[in-house]
Amino acid sequence: MPDITGFPADPDAVPLDDLETAICQWAGRLAAATCSWLLLLAAFDRRGGWSGIGVRSCAHWLSWRCGLRPRTARDHLATAHALTRLPAVRAAFAAGTISYSKVRAVIRVARPDTEELWLNHALHCTAGQLESLARAYRQRTASPDDHARARARRRVTWSTDDDGMLRLTAVLTPDEGSQLIAALDAAQASLGSTPEEPEPEPDPATDPQRAADALVALAEGFLQHGAPTLTTPTHGLTVHVNAATLGSAEPGGWAETSTPVSLPAAVLQRLGCDGAIRALVTDARGNPLYLGRRRRLPTRRLRAAVHARDHGTCQYPGCANTRWLHIHHLIPWAQGGRTDLDSLTLICGTHHRQVHDQGIVLRRAADGAVTAHLPDGRTLTTAPALDPGDQPVAAFTAATEHIAPHDITTRNGGPFRLGDSLHVLLQEPAA
Repeated sequence: MPDITGFPADPDAVPLDDLETAICQWAGRLAAATCSWLLLLAAFDRRGGWSGIGVRSCAHWLSWRCGLRPRTARDHLATAHALTRLPAVRAAFAAGTISYSKVRAVIRVARPDTEELWLNHALHCTAGQLESLARAYRQRTASPDDHARARARRRVTWSTDDDGMLRLTAVLTPDEGSQLIAALDAAQASLGSTPEEPEPEPDPATDPQRAADALVALAEGFLQHGAPTLTTPTHGLTVHVNAATLGSAEPGGWAETSTPVSLPAAVLQRLGCDGAIRALVTDARGNPLYLGRRRRLPTRRLRAAVHARDHGTCQYPGCANTRWLHIHHLIPWAQGGRTDLDSLTLICGTHHRQVHDQGIVLRRAADGAVTAHLPDGRTLTTAPALDPGDQPVAAFTAATEHIAPHDITTRNGGPFRLGDSLHVLLQEPAA
């Protein structure tokens, strides 16, 4: 048998039996390496290593810095923290005897007092069987608090496939899901039928394309009643501000408004980028300099041009937000910045606040990429390159050479019977 401790230079030249052995051994190595990587990630999050650079969370940092999809990043982070609470599962994962898929299933249901039982199932079930078992267990043992947490998981997300098709995912409570399905059924029934020859009622389980038509019809119906657009100014406010405060690059200073609320200068500068503010500017003696000066605001056509150039996406490095976007002056208008296409960029509300509150400077390079320059001298780029070090495969192989090809293979525990396994698990005393 050829040496499989390293990666074969030509997999097609390896006999099939040896290739199968190598695949299984490398699967165990990947599991062990993933465990080590997740433990590093958990420590990084606990110590707040991601904070202070304009990212919203550790998952956001992971998505940006390590090139993961946001949902994948969130799953990895949740798994990382769960491993710190489940030592037996962590040890099996580190030994390369259970896969990441099995670990994800176990952490959703296992507690420190039940992890050994769940680990035994993980060693003897396939990943699919373990997922089914964990799902059934959670449904049987759900409490009111669990239902509240489930409601907190409600979300709608979307992504774009390689061919440009939109992939939409919704997580709703049962009653909300029922309402959505009823609305889709109603929209489906109204599509393609005529009074002269009504079509038979469609079956959504066998006609997903008509369900897609119905969803689009629902969206069109909403849009006919109007929706917020980028071209509408987001604030309407009269501000009484000193010229020195408005033009200062320092974060200090306040301004009075036409409401009972005062604004710090950083907030005023942020609103000045994209808000319909009437600025009553005064000199050091309180004399009015001008009233109104709305020329700092881009025209509707210019706003559309900025939106098109930036692909309707926040330009802060690592952010992919496409909603609640603001127009930001790269050089503040009050400091001499121009209101033209090259001087403006799209930025989401969260990062707009951070840019002004934390003194972060955004700059656009000649190639159009926006970089963020932090007050401590660090520079954030859109897609930082990963650095696997020298000879990463050799280093990886050396660190995992103790893992045997059969370690990660599911052990033979007899035929899987969901009911029997669930009965055993439900006999465990509650924590």
